[in-house]
Amino acid sequence: MKLEIENLSVAYDTGAVLHGLSLQMEEGEFLSILGPSGCGKTTLMKAIAGIVPVQGGHIYLDGQEITALPIHKRGTVVVFQDMRLFPHKTVAENVAFPLKMQGVAKGERLRRARELLQTVQMGGYENRRPSELSGGQQQRVALARALAAKPRLLLLDEAFSALDENLREEMRNLVLQLKEEFQMTVILVTHDREEALSMSDRIALMFEGRLIQCGTPWQVYTQPVSRQAADYFGNCVYLPGTVEQGMFTAPGIRFPTEKAEGNYELLLRPDCLSILDAGDYPVTVETISFRGSDTVVHLRGTDGVLWKKAFTGKVNLQVGDTLRAALTIENPVLFEVSSAQ
Repeated sequence: MKLEIENLSVAYDTGAVLHGLSLQMEEGEFLSILGPSGCGKTTLMKAIAGIVPVQGGHIYLDGQEITALPIHKRGTVVVFQDMRLFPHKTVAENVAFPLKMQGVAKGERLRRARELLQTVQMGGYENRRPSELSGGQQQRVALARALAAKPRLLLLDEAFSALDENLREEMRNLVLQLKEEFQMTVILVTHDREEALSMSDRIALMFEGRLIQCGTPWQVYTQPVSRQAADYFGNCVYLPGTVEQGMFTAPGIRFPTEKAEGNYELLLRPDCLSILDAGDYPVTVETISFRGSDTVVHLRGTDGVLWKKAFTGKVNLQVGDTLRAALTIENPVLFEVSSAQ
């Protein structure tokens, strides 16, 4: 199943939400739509599913335009955060419901429901009601019900955010397993950066109703197109410097670049800084915080830049220690500093 979105616009009574958004997705791909609350990612998912109307643009599945098709003819299925299971039906009846809508005989649809419940590790729960299940169990039932519809495209809307960390990890692994088993194309809508980075083939990063970057997890994390994109993933350090005669220069740093001459900020993250190797970048230990599994150390460079670096276990440092750290720079990202700043 290949998804193509061209110049999509969606508006509510309160104003425009999506502004001419375009996106392509290949068959069998796992794509996360990532962004802060209110950026339009859930609206985009609902537009793909046909839950909200669009004011402009086109949506195609395998070359067929579905922009104006009703929900039940699109071949898309949504799993919501709140599961939306029928409280008056048993677990098996919930899972079998899409098959009932397709006219499948009762015996066959219940047999298929039992098979799917085994697939999501919920065998033996067929006769229970949703209220008798934990949140994680309800999410598994909702996933089984989605699989019963044999979706061309599975849409997960913040599907794991209501679960605790251990259950979220279990559900993530289960979804990835089922994606391969059922050869599904999947879109996950989330604001959880770690979730998107760990699960996705590609990430579509959204702000204010616009797609600002789409690429592999490695690309969007290490090669952000803007400071806004970089800051969204956090742990950013910016070293001020200048480009002159094809060289970027900052305290303890110098490398060639094709950027035009001017003032820039070099994006770095804590893994670029090593205090175990002697280098040319002086830092002073400001705070040390032991957190059990790791220790977080705040280090201040002589240029005023603050680094937050985590170490496994205990560290042999004291507040006030001055060190000459080493910086490792690969695939450097430079953001120009405008003269208005």
